[in-house]
Amino acid sequence: MHELATLAELRAWARAHGTRVRYLGPTLEGRPLYAATRGPSSRVVVDPRPDPHPRPLVWHSPLERLTPAMTP
Repeated sequence: MHELATLAELRAWARAHGTRVRYLGPTLEGRPLYAATRGPSSRVVVDPRPDPHPRPLVWHSPLERLTPAMTP
């Protein structure tokens, strides 16, 4: 798993690898986390803008939503 600097970079990586960008949820700091996965490779980005979705009452790591097939 590698972190990219911008959402635009993540979208470009996803487009080049024939996959889509998924919203995983907020970080503890309330920033949205996005990911794209192709085979064993995953790229993530934390968007600096506020999370567009309401926070859950109990925080869960957005990385828990990656399926075993998506993790290296």
